Amino acid sequence: MTSAASAKARQNWLDGLRGMAAAIVAWFHFTVGEMRAPYRSFWAVPAAENRRFFQLPPFRLLFAGQSMVLLFFVISGYAVSTSIIRLRDDAPAQFYRKLTSSVFRRGFRLYIPVLILCLISHLAYYMGLIDWTPGDQEGCPGAQPWSALQPHLSCLTMTFLTTLQLSGPFYVTGYNFHLWTISYEYQCSLAVYLVLLGLASVRPMVRLVAITCLSVAFMWFGSPILSAFLAGLGFAELDILREASRDSLMAGQKRKPTTLVRNCANILTGLLFVSGIYLLCLPQDSNFPPDFSFQSSLKLPFYVDPEIRIRGWHAVGAILVVGTLRHLRFLRIPLETRLAQFLGMISFSLYLFHPLFIMVMRNRILQAVCHYLWGTDFWQTQQDESAWHVIILAWTAAASVLFPPLILASMYMAKIVDRKSVAWSYQVENLVSRASR
Repeated sequence: MTSAASAKARQNWLDGLRGMAAAIVAWFHFTVGEMRAPYRSFWAVPAAENRRFFQLPPFRLLFAGQSMVLLFFVISGYAVSTSIIRLRDDAPAQFYRKLTSSVFRRGFRLYIPVLILCLISHLAYYMGLIDWTPGDQEGCPGAQPWSALQPHLSCLTMTFLTTLQLSGPFYVTGYNFHLWTISYEYQCSLAVYLVLLGLASVRPMVRLVAITCLSVAFMWFGSPILSAFLAGLGFAELDILREASRDSLMAGQKRKPTTLVRNCANILTGLLFVSGIYLLCLPQDSNFPPDFSFQSSLKLPFYVDPEIRIRGWHAVGAILVVGTLRHLRFLRIPLETRLAQFLGMISFSLYLFHPLFIMVMRNRILQAVCHYLWGTDFWQTQQDESAWHVIILAWTAAASVLFPPLILASMYMAKIVDRKSVAWSYQVENLVSRASR
């Protein structure tokens, strides 16, 4: 009973953390590129345009969309493994069945909603609804709204194949630039399943050491995403062991730690949590601003790309935050509120569909408000220092108009597509299993 309750609580706060991270990613994509100050360092020049409190940790966390993705990966490593681990010692046959079922269904669970998104977003582009200038390697070159279908079908196909990493030398995101995470989610989930299988018969402490060494090794060799997944797996293993230790303690087999030991452990855990938040706030600046300057001297040999170096620090921050929140009950309380749980429920749909709403609605609203109130377009109004109040009103109007339908659409997509994809994957698995017999 205790184990089940604690497992439920952990799942609740993890859902809340995932939901908060998805909301921050949506806010990041809503503001990045146009709201410039939050994405510069506090120490950037000229000083008159910076030195804002929201450029410093922990306030900058509200704009730290890139680092939130690493939080997703740590949480996923935990979530895909914990239910399987619970069956390993008590029901080996069910453990194997659960593991093989998870491997089979994972692709359906991820890619059915992705396929629906690709169809909807390309339909929106074909109908001329998207008002967005694509960046490098984005968009659909050769395809125009209300034109020949062939370029659109080609772009749609290549976009979906790119999310599967089956596009060969071509990299086509269409208008779904954020789907690069899906292939990592799928491949790293399979890696977690492989580690679970390979270490199933190993003693618990040896298993923990092996998972830790794998996570550290992949971090060292420039694969922070896989390292984050394996860290999530390691946390799941630790929590299962902690539950067993708690049961033993209740049976009187172990002595409780002293108050001094508990206080020292709490202080250390708090410091590690603060360090994790600090690393998650690292700006996407390859030169490392002064408040992160010590990291510029820590150059690992396999981190030749500045973006990967920053991602590595984000991964370390995500690992520290998730790892320490497991022990900080009072900090988990906000993640178990109704709002956080609601965001957790729609987090996958919110992550998938928020760029489409932004590309269709944001620029049109910003332009309309600035034209109506100031007589110039949004970008001209931004350059006018006396129009700061108009810019604030424009952003407020855009957020007020855009986010309610986005939340509503995410609710329906979570109910109609996200949850149904789980049921469909079970149906396909049962069909194949019956056919094989």
